[in-house]
Amino acid sequence: MAILFDPVNRRIVLDRATVSAAFLWSRWADWSATGDNLKYLPAFTQLGGDPLDNDDPLLATAFAGSYVFLENLWRVRPMEMDHDSEITGQLVVRGGGNPFVRTLGNYQVNTKYTVPVAVQGIATGGSGSYPTAEEIATAVWAKMLP
Repeated sequence: MAILFDPVNRRIVLDRATVSAAFLWSRWADWSATGDNLKYLPAFTQLGGDPLDNDDPLLATAFAGSYVFLENLWRVRPMEMDHDSEITGQLVVRGGGNPFVRTLGNYQVNTKYTVPVAVQGIATGGSGSYPTAEEIATAVWAKMLP
């Protein structure tokens, strides 16, 4: 079974318990290029992943953090079974919200969302002072939690 893309309901239905944001984006890109699937609103946009230490990605050793944004009301639905699910990477909804919807059946799904550490700047409104490390950490975690 493969990951299912349901463009009418804007659902990405998983076929496995563990998946990365980059893998989802890649499978969607493959699906989009098949048949006439480009007629549907895009499920994702991506930001980052650029090499930080070399203009040639084949020679680079450090990369900017990558974010995969769900767009146009697309959401991810776990497998239809009791299981522990793990999603790795920066999978976020443009404008905020939960990237996951419930299963159709009455299943227990525990989702572990593993987000790698990334450097983020926070605008402070130009007050002239800099936020403390605690203020930055609080703001970053507030953005990452559902």
